[in-house]
Amino acid sequence: MTDRPLALVVGANRGIGLGVVKEFLARGCDVIATARAPHAATALQALATAHPGRVEVRALEMSDSAGIDGFAAEMAGRTLDFVLVNAGVAGPAHRSANAATIEETGALMFVNAIAPIRLGRALLNAIRKDKGVLGFTSSVMGSVALNAGGHELYRASKAALNSLSRGLFAEMRGRNLTLLTLHPGWVRTDMGGSGAPVSVDESAEGMVNVLLNATGSRRHAFVDYQGKEIAW
Repeated sequence: MTDRPLALVVGANRGIGLGVVKEFLARGCDVIATARAPHAATALQALATAHPGRVEVRALEMSDSAGIDGFAAEMAGRTLDFVLVNAGVAGPAHRSANAATIEETGALMFVNAIAPIRLGRALLNAIRKDKGVLGFTSSVMGSVALNAGGHELYRASKAALNSLSRGLFAEMRGRNLTLLTLHPGWVRTDMGGSGAPVSVDESAEGMVNVLLNATGSRRHAFVDYQGKEIAW
């Protein structure tokens, strides 16, 4: 046990999630970091080796409902200061509601919207009362007000996450926790592509800033990695 704050980062084996782990460490937090296959998460394992006793790498597959529930049960008795659920998939390459199958739609909605909320809800008792912050990585594409068309299945999944997160916040009111639905920016990752304007480091630094600064605010907000409010 240490006096350092404890952060949980879900989906931390690469990209934004890995960057967020690095940033939390730089800010003096200990980190529980999850990956689908921890043995294959070489960059994350190297980070844990470089910071002995400060990074705990755990397995979590967000398409496995039983695994989600089991992981949350394992967190019982821990006190989490910050939680970032960073799960997300791009969905089928055709991106079209006209071409989508039940199987494609179900998988996309479960990983991008249902599973994060299921995990967040199951972790509520482990988040530090009054000061804890729960965050979900969403996207500006989930904004209904700013929908400019295209990528309609992915947009729908993130809009669903935003709606579900609002409902979850209504359940949290007696716990005095903060909930943030976060747009990380258009980031140069495998999903964002090499032409994206925001680096992983810029996004991760901004997201951790937003999470840390939200401590004790006890509100729900849809914001980007620079803290700017986004229209729902």
